[in-house]
Amino acid sequence: MRTLACLVAAGMLASSATVAGADEVAYGVAYDTLYSVDIASHTAAEIGAAGNYGGVPIVNLSGLSFSSDNVLYAAAGGLGALARIDPATGQATPVGSFGLSGQGDPQRNDALDLSMTFDCSDTLFVVSAYANKLWKANPSTGATTLVGPTGHTITGIIAHGNVMYGAGGRGDNGFYLIDTSTGAATEIGNFGDDRWINTVSMGYDDAGVLWAAINYVPPAPGDDSIADWPDLARIDESSGKITFVGTITGPESLRQIPMKGFTIGPPRCTLGSQPAAAAPLGTPPWLLALAALLVAIGAVSLRRRRVH
Repeated sequence: MRTLACLVAAGMLASSATVAGADEVAYGVAYDTLYSVDIASHTAAEIGAAGNYGGVPIVNLSGLSFSSDNVLYAAAGGLGALARIDPATGQATPVGSFGLSGQGDPQRNDALDLSMTFDCSDTLFVVSAYANKLWKANPSTGATTLVGPTGHTITGIIAHGNVMYGAGGRGDNGFYLIDTSTGAATEIGNFGDDRWINTVSMGYDDAGVLWAAINYVPPAPGDDSIADWPDLARIDESSGKITFVGTITGPESLRQIPMKGFTIGPPRCTLGSQPAAAAPLGTPPWLLALAALLVAIGAVSLRRRRVH
C-alpha cells in the first residue's frame, strides 16, 4: 500500500512539474508597439501599434500593467497621459493626463521615464526614474496624487500582496522595498555593477515567480553601442538576486528598440497567505480518483488501528 501511495504521489508530482514548466505568455511594449512574449522560448511576436490620438502618434509607452479586472494600461510618455491598451490589437485609448508637466527632463521633451503597477486594492501607482517620485493615479481619469520621493532611480515597480518592490537602473542597480505611504525606497539587494541597465520592467506569473525584462537602451552616457535585444530574467525578491534566462528576440521592429513595459497578468494577492495546495491542472482523472481512494483506505486503516 505504501509503495502504491508513493507511486501515486510521484505521478502527481510529475504532473505538477509538467504544468509548472508550461508555457507562460507575457506582454511587452516598446516605443509604440505591443508584443506578446513567450516565457519558455523568450521570443516576442508583434501584436500591433498604439495608433494616434487627435492626429498625434501615441509613443514612448512604458509601465505596462493589468488591473485586477484584466484591463491593460500603459503610460503614454509622449502624451504625458494614462492609456488603456487592447491586448488583442495593441491599440491605445488615452484615459487622461497625469498632470505632471514640467517635472520631466527638459532636454528630452519633459520625459519622466515612468513605470506603473496596480496593487491588490486596485490602486494604481506611478513612479518616475527621472523625478525620483511616486504617485497614485486615478485609473478613470489619469490624475495623480503625490505620495513622496523615492530617493533612488526606480525604473520599474511591482506589487505582490500589499508589498511593493522597485528595481533601479542607470547606475543605480538596486532592488528596493517601496513604502507606499511615503514613497521611500529601502534597498534589499543589488543587481551588481557588471552591466549598464537602463530599465527593469517586472511581472509575476501564476506560480508567483517574478520575471523581468531588462532593457539596455539607451546605453550608458558616452557609449555608442546599442544592444539589439532586451534580456529576460528572474528576480528573487528576498535578496534582489537576478538570474538571467536568455535574450528576448523577436521581429526586426523590436531590434534596438527599448522594451520599457512588461507584464504577465493582474496583481498577485497571496503574499503571506498562499492558498491551499490543489491538484495541478491537467492531472489525469484516474490519478485523482486513485489518490482519493488511497486517502479513504488510509483513514479506515488508521481507525482500525486505534480501535485495536
